[in-house]
Amino acid sequence: MYGRTIVRPNRMTTTTISDPKATVLPLLEGGTWPRASEALAQVTSLPIPGTKTEAWKYTRVARLFTSAYTAPNAKANVALPERLPFPATRFVFVNGHFRADLSDALNVPVGKVIGALGQHFDHPLVKQHYGTLAPVNERLFSAMNTARPTDGLALVLPQGAALQQPLHVLHLTVGSTQLVQPRDLIVLQNGATAEIFFEHVSGPDAQGSLINGVRECLVGQGASLTIHKLQRDAERVTNISDEQVHVYGDGRYSIDTITLGNGLVRNDLGVSLAGPQAHAELSGAYLLNGMAHCDNHTYIGHDVPDCTSDELYKGIMAGKGTGVFNGKVYVKQDAQRTRAYQSNANILQGDDAKVFTKPELEIYADDVKCSHGCTIGRLDEKGLFYLRSRGVSETEARRMLAHAFMTDVLERIGNEDWRKHLAGLIDAKLEVL
Repeated sequence: MYGRTIVRPNRMTTTTISDPKATVLPLLEGGTWPRASEALAQVTSLPIPGTKTEAWKYTRVARLFTSAYTAPNAKANVALPERLPFPATRFVFVNGHFRADLSDALNVPVGKVIGALGQHFDHPLVKQHYGTLAPVNERLFSAMNTARPTDGLALVLPQGAALQQPLHVLHLTVGSTQLVQPRDLIVLQNGATAEIFFEHVSGPDAQGSLINGVRECLVGQGASLTIHKLQRDAERVTNISDEQVHVYGDGRYSIDTITLGNGLVRNDLGVSLAGPQAHAELSGAYLLNGMAHCDNHTYIGHDVPDCTSDELYKGIMAGKGTGVFNGKVYVKQDAQRTRAYQSNANILQGDDAKVFTKPELEIYADDVKCSHGCTIGRLDEKGLFYLRSRGVSETEARRMLAHAFMTDVLERIGNEDWRKHLAGLIDAKLEVL
């Protein structure tokens, strides 16, 4: 069904060459969510990104299609991690399926939507905006997700509304070789405010699983959306995500992405600043060792005048860890008075660690202030010598310098409780780098 037959001239034999997507296509058929059939058709036609695909040249994903996957197990038994050390409403997804039995009960006021996306397609704003930002005709993985999502968060806040306390969306992956496809839709109407923590955790038993997520966010006039994203997936787990965001006039979008896992991670993040005075702030930190691989691809489109953006990503690679950063800021011709800043800094520990970085500016307006830059180096030898001369062990001195290197990213996080929590997790990760 998923192969093609080649008949060779003057021979009585035929050769069947299997479609490499045959490992996932059976799991994508029969989707009932909007645009599923259109997306499935795109999956069959879009190529698998390879080394000749510029956006994927350092992140090889062809091997993800060499073995078959299984449908995600919704009823798997899990041991929940400790709650966050501050108040937050927890929503738990196990292998992409919402688990009400593990989540906090919530009384949702009339006019708001907070819950599993698959249960809210009758809401007018969900119908209106679902599938409008993540393209299915350009990206294979986004088309795969749209063909048959598992489930995810639906958040719709009416004008001027705010969450009583932040949401903690916990994604747990258990069981090997599963295809898990989370899908979120966030719509903040004018003046609404929300803060959300997305945490991805998988254990060793999840080896060979592919997590392929899509998130669409609309931030209305004067609205504010803050997202904190923490990735802690195990070795041989792949986590690919496509996040697309539109920010309208006077709106604010902020995201910090912290990658501490040992698997393969690809984060695609696209932000469109679509109204005057819109602002986007992107922060990221990745600490990689072993065979871990993290690829952050960002795009910020300054589509109208008088918008601002600020982007800072930092990484530490040890062992055979590989970091990739490709950030592009695009300023349209009419987007005068743009202010855009982008920076990527990296530290390599050891001869086998790698990083590939490519900050980009593409500007068609003349009244702008934009800057970008990247650095690659090792820990400050003078600083290391100074600490050693004061009686600090080499291991502790390296940890202290690495922590200081990450301070800039942490200080950009406005939530003090989350900042302290991350500092502890980062310190624990630095112990094994």
